[in-house]
Amino acid sequence: MVSPPSIVAATLLQLCGISLFIRQSQDQCVPAPSSSVAKCLFGLSLLLLLWKCEMLPKRYTNHYPRIHICVELLGTVFISELAILIGWCSYERLVHQLSQLLCPNWRWCGYFTLGMLTLLPSALLLFTLAPAQWREFVVQLLWQLPRPEADDCLLAFARELSNYVRGRACVFQLKREDRLRALRSFHLQAERTAAQRGGR
Repeated sequence: MVSPPSIVAATLLQLCGISLFIRQSQDQCVPAPSSSVAKCLFGLSLLLLLWKCEMLPKRYTNHYPRIHICVELLGTVFISELAILIGWCSYERLVHQLSQLLCPNWRWCGYFTLGMLTLLPSALLLFTLAPAQWREFVVQLLWQLPRPEADDCLLAFARELSNYVRGRACVFQLKREDRLRALRSFHLQAERTAAQRGGR
């Protein structure tokens, strides 16, 4: 786990617009209102990812603590600059050009396309990398918002899609023999269910 001082230092440098390794342009990546929000969401999800990772193996921590702190700090700053200033800004410029091609004459359409293609992926990435308590809080908060009645079928579809993706991920983690056994048991269960429904 990357230490909190390294995370705080990388965050402060990004917020102040100071870069140590990569030259940073004075303006934002893309001149759009949603650009800074999406960049902040992506930066926060990147810092959460770095927090879960080890910059150096643990065996070097006890032997060389000062070198470990310096390498961890410089590595965190470098990775955050590389991901945000090169990776994310390149993605935002590409999406900005795409939105200008799709909506050449309507500014609101371009902003909407840019916002959807930047805010949505960064928010989903942050939601995926966030701790479980944060995710549960966000889900409970969204569940309490007023919703139209027609979205019940969409929620059911989202649940089925989520179960399908989880099932596929679990099946692909099994060995080949275990996967074949799981598929056989699934087919047997499906045949029994069909026979029970036919008997009724």
